[in-house]
Amino acid sequence: MEQQINLLAQLTVVDAQLDELHDELGDLPQEVKKLEAIMQQKLAVAEVTRKLLHELDHLRGTAHVTSQESLDKEAKLSQQQFQVKNNREFDAITKEIDHLKNERAELEDRLRTAGVRDENLRTNLAIQEQELEEASERLKDKEKELEALSGDQNEELRKFIGVRLRLSGLIDDTLETEYERIRTFHANAAVPLRKNSCSGCYSAVPSQRIMEMKYRRDKMYTCENCGRILFTEDVVVDIESILAEA
Repeated sequence: MEQQINLLAQLTVVDAQLDELHDELGDLPQEVKKLEAIMQQKLAVAEVTRKLLHELDHLRGTAHVTSQESLDKEAKLSQQQFQVKNNREFDAITKEIDHLKNERAELEDRLRTAGVRDENLRTNLAIQEQELEEASERLKDKEKELEALSGDQNEELRKFIGVRLRLSGLIDDTLETEYERIRTFHANAAVPLRKNSCSGCYSAVPSQRIMEMKYRRDKMYTCENCGRILFTEDVVVDIESILAEA
C-alpha cells in the first residue's frame, strides 16, 4: 500500500500540472466556438439578402417579357369569349382574364417598389458584410491566440499525459477509482500532512491518526473533514524526476 500511496502522490502532482496547462487556455476554446457560431449566423443573414437582391434583379429582367406574355394570353382569351357556346364557358374565360389582370397589377406594384427595395437591400448588405468582416477578424485573432497557446503547450501536455498513463497503469484499479471519485470534488485528491493538518482543507488530524499513518503504511488514510487521501510529509514528489522516467 505504501508504494501505491507514493504513486497516488505522484499522480496528484501530475494532475495539478495538467490542470494548470488547461487553465492557461482559459475561455479561449469557448470564445472561438462562440465567434464561429456568430460568423455562421452573419453569413446566413447576408446570404438571404443576396438571394433577395438576385430575385429582384430577376424580376426586373423578366418583367417586360412576363407582362407581354400575359397581354398576349389575355387577347387570345378575349377572342375565345366570342366563340363560347354557353355562359359557363364565358364565365370561366372571364375569370381567367381577371386573374391575368390581377397578376399584371401585382407585377406593376412590385416593379414600382423595386427601386426602393433594391436600395434598402444593398444598404443592409453593405452593413452585413462589414459586420461579417469584423467578426471574421475577431475570429482570426482568437484562433491565432489559441493556436499560439496550444502550440506552446503541446509538448508539455504530451509529456504529462504520457506520465499520467504510466502511473495509472501502476495504481490499483480500486484505489484509482476512489482517487478519481474524490477528484470530482477536489482537484487535489491526494494531499500531504502539513503541521499535523490536512493540507487540502487545513483541518487538524488527530495525533493517533498521524501515528498510524507513520507506522502503519499498509492502508490508505483519508481526511475526516474533506475526504481527501492523505500521505505523510516524508513522501516527496519531484516532478523533474517523474518526467525524466517518462
